[in-house]
Amino acid sequence: MLYLVAFLSGASLMSLEMVGSRILAPYFGSSILVWGSLIGTVLAALTAGYYLGGFLSDRWPNLEALGWVLLGASFFTSVIPPLSRELLPALANYGASARWPSLAACGALFFPPAFLMGMVSPWAVRLCMSSVERAGRAVGLMYAVSNAGSIAGTFFTSFFWISWQGTNWIIVGLSLVLLTLACLTIVPPLVRVPSRRGLLAIAVLTAVLQVSLFGNLVPSSGGDVVYEARSLYHHIYVVDTRDSRLLKFDKSIQGGMKKDDPFESAFPYADYFHLALIFNSHPRDMLTVGLGAGLAPKRFWRDYSGLRIQVAELDPEVVKVCYRYFDLPKDERLQVEVKDGRMFLRDTPSKYDMILLDAYFADAVPFHLTTREFYEIVRDKLNPGGVVAYNMIGAFEGPRSKLFRSMLKTFKTVFPELYVFPVNWREGGEETLRNIIVIGVVSGGSPGGPEGSTRIGGAKLRKQDILAQARALTGNVVKFRNFVEMASSLYEKDIFLDDVPILTDDYAPVDSLLHLY
Repeated sequence: MLYLVAFLSGASLMSLEMVGSRILAPYFGSSILVWGSLIGTVLAALTAGYYLGGFLSDRWPNLEALGWVLLGASFFTSVIPPLSRELLPALANYGASARWPSLAACGALFFPPAFLMGMVSPWAVRLCMSSVERAGRAVGLMYAVSNAGSIAGTFFTSFFWISWQGTNWIIVGLSLVLLTLACLTIVPPLVRVPSRRGLLAIAVLTAVLQVSLFGNLVPSSGGDVVYEARSLYHHIYVVDTRDSRLLKFDKSIQGGMKKDDPFESAFPYADYFHLALIFNSHPRDMLTVGLGAGLAPKRFWRDYSGLRIQVAELDPEVVKVCYRYFDLPKDERLQVEVKDGRMFLRDTPSKYDMILLDAYFADAVPFHLTTREFYEIVRDKLNPGGVVAYNMIGAFEGPRSKLFRSMLKTFKTVFPELYVFPVNWREGGEETLRNIIVIGVVSGGSPGGPEGSTRIGGAKLRKQDILAQARALTGNVVKFRNFVEMASSLYEKDIFLDDVPILTDDYAPVDSLLHLY
C-alpha cells in the first residue's frame, strides 16, 4: 500500500504540473517566465513538504495520519478550477508579461496541493522502515517508486490525457485519485499490491523508456547560416539561399524575403493576407499577431500609406532579427510590441479595422491562440465591418486535416461570415498540406464590396462579387498583378466538421490534432 501511495501521489503531482501550464496560458501565455514560475513553485512546495512530512511522521507514525494528508491534497486539488476562474483574471490585470503575477497565481493554485503531496514520500519512508540496517534500501526504493510515478504522470498527461479531456476534468480525476488513496489508508486496505521487486522493476523500466524516448535533434539549416541564436522560445536561424533570405525556428521555416527586393515575399502566403482588403478596402488601423520575418506588416506599410500598423510578437530576439536582417522599417506607422498576442489583444484599448493572425508555425501552434475565447477577444477588438485574416496550415481532407478543420469549426462559431482561401490551390489537392488564409468579417459598417453586390443571407459575398472587388482594387489599391487569381482560389466546397471538436480554453488538444511530420 505504501508503494502504491508513493507511486500514484508522484504521478498526480507531475500530472498537476503539466496541466497547470494549460490553466495559466490563457491569462499569462506560455513563456519561460510562466514555466519557471510553475516549476519553481512546485519545487518550493516539495522542499517544504519533504521537511514537514519527515518531522510529522516521527510524531504520528501511522497510515491513518498519512491518509489525512492525502485527503487535504485531494481537497486543494479539487478547488483549483473555481479558484482559477476568480483569481487569474484579477492577477492578469496587473500585467501578464510580468514575473510576479504569474508567480503569485502558481503559489495560490499549486503550492498547497504540491506541498501536501511532497509530505507523502518521507512519511511513507518512515512507515516502511523496519530497522536502521535497512534504512538506505527503504529510502532509495521509496523515492524510486515515487519518481517512477512522476515519470508516468508526466508522459501520460502530456501524451494522452490532455488530448482526451479538458483541464477541469483532469483536475477532477486527480482529486479522485488522491481521495481514493486517502480512503484506502484511513480505512484498512482491502487490496493486494505488487511486491517490492515488481515495483522496482516498473521504476527501472520507466527510467529506461524515458532515456530511449529523448534524443538531441539538431535541425538542418538548409543553406548558408547568416545568424544563429537561441531565444527563450526558439533556436533561430537566418539562412541565405541562392535568391532568398529565410527565417527558421528550429526545423520550421517562418518566412523569407527575396534578396533583390526585401518587400517581396519568398512564400506566397504572405501575399494572400491582402485578400482581406476585398472585405474592407480602406482600413486605417491594423494589428498583426506574430511577426515572423516581418513580411506582411512591412508590405502593408509600404503599399498603403494611410495605414497604421501594430505588431504583437512574443519573442524579443525575433524582433531584433527582423530589424537587422529582414529590413523591417523603423517608422511611427509600424510599431512592434514584445508581448503574447492574446495578452496584447486583451489589454489594448485600441480597436482595429483589420487583424492578421500569423503566429502559427509548422510543427506547433500556441493553443491559446486557437480557442473560441481567443476569437471572441479578436472580434471584440474589431471595428464594425472589421476583418480578421488567419494564416493556418493544414488540409481540407484526410488524416492530417483534423487540426485545421477543428480550428475552422471554432473560428466559425465566432465569425459566421468567413471565407477560405487555400494558397496555390489546385483541384484535387484536398489532402495536401498548405497555407490556408481564413478570413472572418464582423457585421456592420461597409463590407468593402462592390456597389450593388448581393449579400447571401444579408452577410456573405458571392464569389462573383469577390472577384469583381478584386478587379476593382488591382492596380488602384493593391499592387499584386495576380490579385484576382488569388481571390479566385476561394474554396466553396463543404468542409466536413462533425468529427472534430470546438477548441476552448478548457479543451484544446492541438498537440494531438497536429500531424504535420
